[in-house]
Amino acid sequence: MTMAISRGTTLSSALDGLHHTFDGMRRRVAQIKARRAAYNRTFTELNVLSDRELSDIGIARYDIRRVASEELSKEQTYEV
Repeated sequence: MTMAISRGTTLSSALDGLHHTFDGMRRRVAQIKARRAAYNRTFTELNVLSDRELSDIGIARYDIRRVASEELSKEQTYEV
């Protein structure tokens, strides 16, 4: 009887560990997808502006990728 309880406890612990691992992976994938969507949204919003409009806000067209990446860095800082 003790052996059966021990095996059940070990199996339960292993399953709990797997659940925790997969839950963490799922959250990380969701976080990556959300960050990518935010980058794409920022990039698209800036990319549709004319060169004149970009110049008005102090951004050159070749800076759009950098600006979108920097915005993600700021967002990540606020999440902590």
